[in-house]
Amino acid sequence: MKMKANTLRTPDEAFENLSDYPFTPHYMEVDGMRLHYVDEGRHHEKTIFLFHGQPSWSYLYRHMIPVLVEAGYRVIAPDLIGFGKSDKPVSSDTHTYGNHVKWMSSFVAQLGITQAAAFFQDWGGMIGLRVLAQQPQWLNRLVVANTALGEMNGLQRFILPKILKLLAAKAGKASLEKFAGNMNYGNWAGYFKHAEPLQVGEILQTLTTRQLTPNEVKAYDAPFPNANFYAAPRKMPQIVASELKQVNADWQKLKAWQHPVLTLFSDLDPFLADQGYDTKFQENFLGAKNQPHETVENASHFLQEDQSLLLAKKTIGWLQQTRF
Repeated sequence: MKMKANTLRTPDEAFENLSDYPFTPHYMEVDGMRLHYVDEGRHHEKTIFLFHGQPSWSYLYRHMIPVLVEAGYRVIAPDLIGFGKSDKPVSSDTHTYGNHVKWMSSFVAQLGITQAAAFFQDWGGMIGLRVLAQQPQWLNRLVVANTALGEMNGLQRFILPKILKLLAAKAGKASLEKFAGNMNYGNWAGYFKHAEPLQVGEILQTLTTRQLTPNEVKAYDAPFPNANFYAAPRKMPQIVASELKQVNADWQKLKAWQHPVLTLFSDLDPFLADQGYDTKFQENFLGAKNQPHETVENASHFLQEDQSLLLAKKTIGWLQQTRF
């Protein structure tokens, strides 16, 4: 597949000999770019999608994928454009919230799979939920974990972007050590905007309770061999509160989506724990009523690293319980 102008492609050798990631790569053209995805258990009838966020990639789900396949599901785990094995536009201006929604919407539409299940985390939820709002037939089961999306009134829509911009500016050139010592939005945004080089694997380690091996840290660094590849992870923190009018509209559409929803948020997420984000999903989704929502213990933001087997088993049990 020819590479689009003003994009980069991480060399294949960067991904050789990754720990516990034996999956055959699959590729699809999206907006002239190559999007990578894992597609395991293709002989199974029912499908579950696994969406990652920033700055991770489908490697985050490596321990969940085989368990889900063994339980009888086809598992599809894409890499967002700009991450993992997918192509990487070099201009930060390309990485708008709307573009990421458009790219993943194209991916879902081209696959043509409907009435599937999904597990969304981080930006995987912020993007995936908007894709679902625009293609409601795509899913009929949904697990949300450590993610956010919601409506904001006029005052919030005006103030929140300014507050986040101020926090990032105040943090300045936040170092890895500064972020590790005070895990807040400002230091997160400041780190990704300025750090050179980006130590993505070490950032993942600060947001897990489990000790990653050197090879696992290396796997998270692999997609970004030098600063030319950084546009997506640098930009994502800056667009958290962007396109709020469109987000509000999509949230309203999601309220009409009535299929079962499960929340599995973790107890040690420095960004989202005890902030009511899981409750917002539980209260606004009709299909979330009377579901066995759970707080996942001893897990930080990247709970797939900390409690992968538990998450897989909880997801499988719930899907079976809801007759998926």
